[in-house]
Amino acid sequence: MKIIDRNGRLFGKISVIDVLVIAVVLVMAAALYFKNNQAHTGAAVTEQAITFQVRARGIDSYVADAIRVGDGLYDQNYSSGGRALGKITNIEVESTPGTKLADELTDGTTAMFEAEDTVDLLLTVEGRGLVTGRSYSLNRVYDLGINSSRNYCTRQADFTGTVCRIVGAD
Repeated sequence: MKIIDRNGRLFGKISVIDVLVIAVVLVMAAALYFKNNQAHTGAAVTEQAITFQVRARGIDSYVADAIRVGDGLYDQNYSSGGRALGKITNIEVESTPGTKLADELTDGTTAMFEAEDTVDLLLTVEGRGLVTGRSYSLNRVYDLGINSSRNYCTRQADFTGTVCRIVGAD
């Protein structure tokens, strides 16, 4: 029995062209697998400790009481890679009563006013991420920027805060 017959089939069963197509598909599948499963940031990039501060103004007292040192801080609206952005390491009460933005003033201006039973908090949070120049990415996916106002939460509290300071350590 010949390996390739007159019709171009291997062992009389399968075409040589079919074998070549199957081989090309297997090579392409292997290339896609290796491309998608290697580290996108390279082996030389390592995560560093990033400490940042979030200022939360006009937080109701019962919400402020629910925020604890050691709690994980999450962002309600943006993905952070399924992990907490970091752990709260310090909580400072900046002022009591806290200040809130006025909804509407009759002359068209805005102003901050003191609201009873509220506080202004400064939370210090320590997370891990990538630092490249002046760019900070927590958990490799969450971009952190000064003056960005976001809706944050812990397991017990939801609040709006503004990132006021970032320090890349290590």
